[in-house]
Amino acid sequence: MTTRVSRREFLFNWLVMAGLGAVGTAFAWIFGNVWTAASRFSSSSWVQISPMDRFAPDSLTPFPEHKIAIVRSSRKIGAISLECTHLGCLLNVIDQGFFCPCHGSEFGSRGQVYSGPATDPLPWHEVTERDGRLWVHIGEKLTRPSWLEIERSVLDRTPGDEAGRKG
Repeated sequence: MTTRVSRREFLFNWLVMAGLGAVGTAFAWIFGNVWTAASRFSSSSWVQISPMDRFAPDSLTPFPEHKIAIVRSSRKIGAISLECTHLGCLLNVIDQGFFCPCHGSEFGSRGQVYSGPATDPLPWHEVTERDGRLWVHIGEKLTRPSWLEIERSVLDRTPGDEAGRKG
């Protein structure tokens, strides 16, 4: 027994199925964009900071445009956040470490809390060296320092020594 479908019923069914397909495709596109939106707006990326030999031993060099400071000891280099852990204000570099101008929190040169209202130490950023330049991973913060050992060739140069870069 065959059922005959009129042309009108066939076109109506075809339009309903095409409409459902279009609505399904639209929802899939919207869901896909919402699902991947977080990764498109992430501020996490590697930022080139400066040549490695720019930083003097036992120094703190602020880079407020990236909200970090470069901490260099005699043989290691790291990057610490300049955002106060109390409310996120940008910190000032002082002789003893860091000072928050918003509420007066003080931090040591390794981010330890000297006085509040902040209670948490400053976070650190991952660092690496490429072609003699320091790179910092901005966005992702670490609870412990990610020190980069400084090579002997960089240690032999003085900050700003152009002759040392060529040799």
